Amino acid sequence: MKSKHMNGKPSRQPGPSAQAGFDDFVRSIGSQATRRGVLKASLYGVATLCLNGLGLKHAFAAASCLCDRELYDSATQCCTPTGVQTKYPAADLARCPNKTQVPGTIAVNGCGAAGGQSFPNSFFGTASFLNCCNNHDTCYGTCHRDNAKNGCDGAMQSCMNASCDAAYPPSFVDVPLVGRVDTNKIKRGTCHSTASAYFAGVQTERWGVPAYNAAQRGACQCCGDEPCRTCPGGTCGALPSCQDPGCVCFQTIEGTGFCHLPQSCSGLSSCASSANCPAGWACVSVTCCGSSPICIQPCFTVSGAGAQSRARPTGPMTDGSYKN
Repeated sequence: MKSKHMNGKPSRQPGPSAQAGFDDFVRSIGSQATRRGVLKASLYGVATLCLNGLGLKHAFAAASCLCDRELYDSATQCCTPTGVQTKYPAADLARCPNKTQVPGTIAVNGCGAAGGQSFPNSFFGTASFLNCCNNHDTCYGTCHRDNAKNGCDGAMQSCMNASCDAAYPPSFVDVPLVGRVDTNKIKRGTCHSTASAYFAGVQTERWGVPAYNAAQRGACQCCGDEPCRTCPGGTCGALPSCQDPGCVCFQTIEGTGFCHLPQSCSGLSSCASSANCPAGWACVSVTCCGSSPICIQPCFTVSGAGAQSRARPTGPMTDGSYKN
């Protein structure tokens, strides 16, 4: 009565929509003044649309969503109150309040554990328990928000008792010196006792609980489709806010959101990729410091080592403001 999911892993979630790719394309054209920048944006937009048409996700945008200051890939991960969690297989379903059913077909195997001990699918061939056990498998293999094990087990027992009642209905005969006697009473009672034994088996900590937990791990993914909580950047003066007060979000050369505390343009080094920048910094092409990509510092230290020390900025700022 333990179910096993036929599909080992959920199908890969599609990448960003074509509309999102087109929006990135339009923003890029509006914010990059050079001919080279416009050409780059055009190629990026066309590539995005092509990849979305194929149902693929471009590699450089694999971790462009933000979850409490942590970048994550919304195709394979979730943002939960306890932080980033893997969608499937989920390490701990208790940390997944919005878990959903894994696509696929649930396997049923009658009365008994999949690949293990089997039990009769009927009581003396008359009272059928097969559908009751298969429904129990289906219940175990259905992703539940709350612990539904007792409900699954109780429904199986009720189903078996109903089969017993249907197979051995009251049948009375008159017996001399005794009176009216139900000839099916003993069989029906024994059938009910057998149903109770099956119920007791799936309720045990040794067999039933591990079977249910294993079925739920196979049936549930940590979350379904959810919005990408990110800040992809934009033109100067319209940058969305990050979680840290005073921070804004830029899009890196690699295509990921990057929370940044506006800093002075003076002295910032040029770059071709974020690998050219100091540890924790990012290479960004769309800022108010000109059309060339530059290295900018984060609002926080990704490694968790604490905030970086910053000198008081002066002059033109990366976000378009000016400090005296």
